[in-house]
Amino acid sequence: MRPSLSLQVLSNRLKFRHLVLLDALGRSRNMHVAAQQMNITQPAATKILQDIEDMFGLTLFERQPRNMQPTDLGEFVIRFARETLNATGKFVEKLDHMRKGGHGVLLVGATYGIAYLLSPSIMKMKQKRPLLSIRVLERTSDILMTELEERTLDLVIGRFTGEHQHNTFDFRDIAATQMCVAVNPSHPLLEKSNVSLAELVEWPWILHPLSTPTRKLFEDTLADKGLKSPVNLVETTSIFMTLQLLQGSDMIALFPISAVKDYIRRGMIARLPILFDRELEDYGILTRKGDLLSTAAKEFMETVLEVACSEQIDLP
Repeated sequence: MRPSLSLQVLSNRLKFRHLVLLDALGRSRNMHVAAQQMNITQPAATKILQDIEDMFGLTLFERQPRNMQPTDLGEFVIRFARETLNATGKFVEKLDHMRKGGHGVLLVGATYGIAYLLSPSIMKMKQKRPLLSIRVLERTSDILMTELEERTLDLVIGRFTGEHQHNTFDFRDIAATQMCVAVNPSHPLLEKSNVSLAELVEWPWILHPLSTPTRKLFEDTLADKGLKSPVNLVETTSIFMTLQLLQGSDMIALFPISAVKDYIRRGMIARLPILFDRELEDYGILTRKGDLLSTAAKEFMETVLEVACSEQIDLP
């Protein structure tokens, strides 16, 4: 019987090249491609994988004619490799930054439409820690959750996208997201006193992709009223792209109010009198359960919550 794997055995035998190959194979599902990414021969890559599987006493990949398909346990080991490489990369980057005179790096993930909250929080943080390097990655919440779990990010300002995530992440609530329907200031619908959602479906729309909470809210709202989805639409997560499309056409877009309140006040876009019965789940600050946050990350969290309490999102 093969002996159980122990930390001592793993620390003696596991090497970074093992982790790099697991990550490359997990992404490419192809030994030839993984070997090229590592700048080694395919036989050498095959030998490394054999060493890994012998070390763990497991078959991590099913060898198929054209690809390498991870087993269930293989997926678990690949995730460990990816998280370890990401954590090591962050350590090296932060250490190098500090060696050059900086005071650390903070990696923040942010969902779309919270610049009103993020910008003043960053400015306050830079006043306290001018040498702190703050890197902001803007994504949809589903992508952010994956990157947070893989330790690519220190914290996320976003929302849960699955029930299982409540067991993986801690959550500090900020607020619910109010939505509004926006058009350009000269849109023909603004001349009408009453506009129904059924009427709006016939117009061209700009919407988030189907995988996002905003799009799900929109589709669920249509379903509640027995309406079909618009046929004429453009899908994008870019607020700036959406604003440009609105200003040059008669398209309609769904926005978080917080993301476009300043544009409405300036008259760059206009809000249609459409109310949604459904609301998006609250967004907040998400961190990995059990992790010890850096002092900078803790300070940034408190700064964001402080700014959120002082912000007003009322529209005329």
